[in-house]
Amino acid sequence: MVLAQIGPLTTLTEAAAAAVGAGVVLASAAAGVWGLAARRARHEIEELVLKGGYFGGGIGAAAAFMDAVLRYFV
Repeated sequence: MVLAQIGPLTTLTEAAAAAVGAGVVLASAAAGVWGLAARRARHEIEELVLKGGYFGGGIGAAAAFMDAVLRYFV
């Protein structure tokens, strides 16, 4: 991944945004497919997708934080 690297805060912000975005998209898609495969009602699938997006975003943010810690502090 090529980062703008204007400064350390910009780099970390860009990396965190990319990680959170990827987590949201992947977890939402996985939750949607899971709901469709389980033949759930539309409102249940929408709830699964919303919760999956938040969960995936959190996991992405945690992964970006751990990457930053490992890169800059270890």
